[in-house]
Amino acid sequence: MSKKSLKQTNPYLKDPELAKALLYQSVSSSTAVEGALTEYPKLNEALEKKLKEIISVHEPSASYE
Repeated sequence: MSKKSLKQTNPYLKDPELAKALLYQSVSSSTAVEGALTEYPKLNEALEKKLKEIISVHEPSASYE
């Protein structure tokens, strides 16, 4: 059985722009928990909408506005 990388198996990581946005989101939230605030480039509207759709799948009752 050949092992595939997470990048090959995770559908969200196949889109390079979306993968970068998810990475920024993850790093930003993780460093904020540790008390270090970070800033990343603002996402364009289409990418921000995709990111919110992905997050809302896992957190249906959460509000990110």
